[in-house]
Amino acid sequence: GNMKDVHSHYLPCVDDGSPDLSVSLKMLAEAAKIGYTIGEKYAKATNSGGCAMIHDIEPKHLYNEWKPNAVPKRSSAVVQFCGRNLLCRIDDNGLKLPSRAMFPDGDERFTYLFELDGREYYLLFDENERALDGYSYRNIGLFRTEKPKELAYAAVSAWHLCSWYRDARYCGRCGEKLVHDGNERMMRCPKCGNMIFPRINPSVIVAVTHGDYLLLTKYANRPGAQRTALVAGFTEFAESFEQTVHREVMEEVGLKVKDLRYYRCQPWGISGNIMMGYWCRLDGDDDTIHLDNFELADGAWVSREELRENYTGNGIALTSEMIAEFAAGRDPYSLEKNK
Repeated sequence: GNMKDVHSHYLPCVDDGSPDLSVSLKMLAEAAKIGYTIGEKYAKATNSGGCAMIHDIEPKHLYNEWKPNAVPKRSSAVVQFCGRNLLCRIDDNGLKLPSRAMFPDGDERFTYLFELDGREYYLLFDENERALDGYSYRNIGLFRTEKPKELAYAAVSAWHLCSWYRDARYCGRCGEKLVHDGNERMMRCPKCGNMIFPRINPSVIVAVTHGDYLLLTKYANRPGAQRTALVAGFTEFAESFEQTVHREVMEEVGLKVKDLRYYRCQPWGISGNIMMGYWCRLDGDDDTIHLDNFELADGAWVSREELRENYTGNGIALTSEMIAEFAAGRDPYSLEKNK
């Protein structure tokens, strides 16, 4: 029913007809506990936990706004990469980044990145290895497994910006060396005025369903890859995300699809992408997969039952969450059918 019904059913009243607040709060707390338990059970059943992607760090928040004239404090976090390797420390408490106080460099060497949990993060753009006691260089791929999740997210988001700064050094229009703008996160050409903003690549992740079956793929040219991927690809110029879905599914597995439903999106800093998640259904009865062998090594229809029994999500990626949601019968077509 509506909210009025909820109030009249669940809030006990004192004699004057107004809700008794202390009793109400107690009941709400109990309800919240029950809700949380149901949520936990669901998380265990699906291995997803619903909102379980790397950027789902609420109540914490990564503040990505540029801060003009920002100067690092001694306690500010420092991100420094050597190739693809991040200077960090991993101990029993998880991932740690060094602080500004550990570096002799002048303040002008540090570029402001973002703020997380009350701490500012700065990039030390210098590819030379630093010897810091207790710290070492680890491949940025650690973001997939390291905890706490919000720090792993901070690390891979910093990698996204670092990769862009690496590439945005000279003007593509006139060849002049670029300078950082003072008012926003942008590289500016002092000669011709060209403005270069952080590069973000739009792409789609597509869960193709056919009744109680989901199309899973395995990437080619990736040693050790499992059949746990969904159809995916970049949005090209002059096309919408929906058109990308139709084109990519046809290119990769040779199938026509219909009934597209948008799910969620995810920033994916390791490759500088923003990924849009879509559900769709097979259009017609011909479910024969015609693989694009250049991109994919394998593709198959996998039953909901098999996924429910064997699939374990990673709690990081959009792909993983969508597979887990399908396994739990929470794809839009199942939900619409069960209404």
